Amino acid sequence: MRSLATSLVALAAAGLLLTQAAASDASWSARVVARGDEIAKKVSRLRGLKIKRPIAMGVMSEDAIRARILERLAEDSPPARRAAEAAMARRWGLVPWELDLDQLTIDLLTEQIAGFYHPVEKKLYVADRPGGDDTWAGMLLAHEIVHALQDQHFDLEPWMKAVAHDGDAHAARAALVEGDGVALMLEYTLAEQGLPPPWSNPAIVRLLTTSLDPVGGGDLLGRAPLAIRQSLMFPYVRGLEFVAHLRRTQPWRRVDDAFRRPPRSTEQILHPELYLADEKPHVITAVVPPGMREVHQAVWGEAGWSMFYETHGVAPATAMSAAAGWGGDRVLLVAAAGDAGATAAPVRTTGLALLTFDTALDATEAWAALTHALDALVIGAEISSATDRHRWLDATGRITAAERRGAAIAIVTGAPLPAWRALLDGVWTWKVVGAPPPPSPGPVTEPEPLGAP
Repeated sequence: MRSLATSLVALAAAGLLLTQAAASDASWSARVVARGDEIAKKVSRLRGLKIKRPIAMGVMSEDAIRARILERLAEDSPPARRAAEAAMARRWGLVPWELDLDQLTIDLLTEQIAGFYHPVEKKLYVADRPGGDDTWAGMLLAHEIVHALQDQHFDLEPWMKAVAHDGDAHAARAALVEGDGVALMLEYTLAEQGLPPPWSNPAIVRLLTTSLDPVGGGDLLGRAPLAIRQSLMFPYVRGLEFVAHLRRTQPWRRVDDAFRRPPRSTEQILHPELYLADEKPHVITAVVPPGMREVHQAVWGEAGWSMFYETHGVAPATAMSAAAGWGGDRVLLVAAAGDAGATAAPVRTTGLALLTFDTALDATEAWAALTHALDALVIGAEISSATDRHRWLDATGRITAAERRGAAIAIVTGAPLPAWRALLDGVWTWKVVGAPPPPSPGPVTEPEPLGAP
C-alpha cells in the first residue's frame, strides 16, 4: 500500500540532497567530519534537543553509498513490491512505460546524497567526494546532526514504520523530519553570521523554498520526470514551509510536539492550519473486483493528486488549487486473476480510484483538472462527455472513465471494454469513513449497456 513517493522518500529521508557545486579538494569530507562534535554542540543548543549519546560520524565512498542504497531499498521495499509500485506509476502515466524506475532511483540518490544519518546504525555519514566551503560544510553537518538528535529523542525508525502502510501519511512524516532538518540548518547558518531566524518574513521563506527546486538543472534530478522530482523534493520544500509556519510564532518545542502528534497527511503539511486543527482524512477501503487480483494500492493524498494533475499538463498553480479540499482517496491497481505477468506488463492492468473532498464545490474544481489530466493521459479519443461523466477509448481498446457524485469522484483507467461499467460501479461501493456517502447517480442521458464503448 506504499506509493511511488513513499519509496523514494523512504530512501531519501534523513539525508541531504547535494545542492553545492563541487570544489577541487578531495579531503573536504574528512575535514567536515572532524568538525562534527563542535557543530553538534551548537546545533543541540539551538534546536533545544540534548545530545543523549555521542553522535558517531564517518566518511563513505560513493560505491559504498550506492551499496547502502541498494541494501536499504531491499529492506524497505522487496523487489515484488517495487515492481508493483512501478506498474502503478506507469498505468497512471506518472513515469514513462519504458522507464527503469529502480535504476533511476539508485542513480539519483547516488548522485544527489551529500550526507545521511542511518537510524539503524545510529551513525552519520558524509559522502567522500569533493565538496564546498566551510559554510556549506556547516550546513551539511547541521542538517544531519538534527536527524541524529531526532532519532535520539523520537526513535525515527519505528516512528516512520508505523505508517509504512499509508504512503500519504509516510510522506507527511518525512516532510516533518526533513523540514526540521532544513529549517535548523538555515537557522544555524544565520546564527553563525549573527543573524536572527527568518521565519517572521513569508517572502524570505518563499525565496528559500524556491531556491530548492531543481527543475531545469543539468544533473539527473533536474532532468527526471516531474513525479520523481517532486516526490524527492516534497519533504524538503514543503517540510520547510510547514516547520517555518510553526516556528513563525513558536519556539522549537512546538516542532517537538509535532513529532509526538505527527501530521496525518500531506494535506496537513501543505495547510499547517489543518494540522493545528487536526483535520482527519477520510479513510477509504477498496474492494478488489470479482475475477481480479490486487497488484498494488496506495493513498496519494493532496500532494499526490496535485502531482498527477501537473504531470498531465495542468498548470502548477491550478493543480495545487484543484487538489486543495482533498478529503481522502484510495488508488487500486488490479489485473485479471490468472494474469501473473501483468506487473511486468502494466498495459494489462487496470487502475481504480475513489477521491472524496470536503465539499461538492471542492470536487467541482478538482473535476475540471482531473478530466484535463485524464484526457492527456489517454492515447486515444474521448467518446462520451457529460457534466458529471467522461469516457475515453485508448489505442489498445481499453476504457478510461470518470464520474462525479456530490463531493466524490470515481475513476477507472485501462479497463477491459466489456467490464468498465461494472468496475466503475464497484468503486462506488468502497467503504468511506469520515465523509457523507455520495448521492445516488442521476439518470444516465445516454444508453450505456455493459460492454458498450
